[in-house]
Amino acid sequence: MPHRAENGETSEGRDRGGPIRATLPLVKRDSLGALTDRWRARHDARRSDHRPPAAPRREALAAVAFPYGSMEPAEYVKAHGSDMIGFTYDDDRYADPQLDAWLLEVGRLLRSSR
Repeated sequence: MPHRAENGETSEGRDRGGPIRATLPLVKRDSLGALTDRWRARHDARRSDHRPPAAPRREALAAVAFPYGSMEPAEYVKAHGSDMIGFTYDDDRYADPQLDAWLLEVGRLLRSSR
């Protein structure tokens, strides 16, 4: 259920054309940034060439969530990369070779842009 502010606007509302976001104090944002960097380093260190098959639900979600048939990975990362803090879709192997290659390239581009 969305949160309703005193002015009646809900958390599903819009502000300047984008979703309303809570403002964190600068100290918390810095701590969150450090935690995110630490998670990324640990995640990247565990990466392997052996990728297990994606679970059927994850594969179905990836197939509808990502525009792999209509947008190049570089174009997608340019448009959405800053919002993709913890991308893990390239950890699994997908039955659809086009989707699999697209997600691997998105992950590679995201890691190289850090």
